[in-house]
Amino acid sequence: MGLGKVSRAWLVGGADYLPYRITLLAKLLDRCTNRLLSESAGLSVAEWRVLAQLALNSPQSVRQLAEQAWVDRSEVSRAAASLERRGCVERRENPKDRRSPLLFCSRKGQALVDRISPSRRQFQRTLRELLSESDARSLDSALLVLARHCMDELDAEPPPRARRPRA
Repeated sequence: MGLGKVSRAWLVGGADYLPYRITLLAKLLDRCTNRLLSESAGLSVAEWRVLAQLALNSPQSVRQLAEQAWVDRSEVSRAAASLERRGCVERRENPKDRRSPLLFCSRKGQALVDRISPSRRQFQRTLRELLSESDARSLDSALLVLARHCMDELDAEPPPRARRPRA
């Protein structure tokens, strides 16, 4: 199978440059998702992720949403504010922490999720159908191994930083 348009980028760093290839694939998936969301609902990928998470599990704080998606709080905060202006997300006071309001998916937001979800599921099915059953299981297993390793690396105590001599 030829590499097509992706060939120049895919070959950067050689076959052993796995993190780059995973990042490249993630960016390509984000661009496909962005096109679909932009054309169908005028949403960004960040807005979709916030809205979809809230549709599944409301209420949540910006911190909770950011931790679940492994993104910066500022990205979630901007997306939530945009969704709130559009009436898709509601913000309410958090009785446990007044500095961290709770976000809810509104009826309008749920209707938008319900409208977009079929095309998102179709995109996912299309990707899945490109792989054999065996390849799909292997890919999922390999990605989990890599994710666990990265989590272990992040959980490990960082080495002490070398002190710079004072001038």
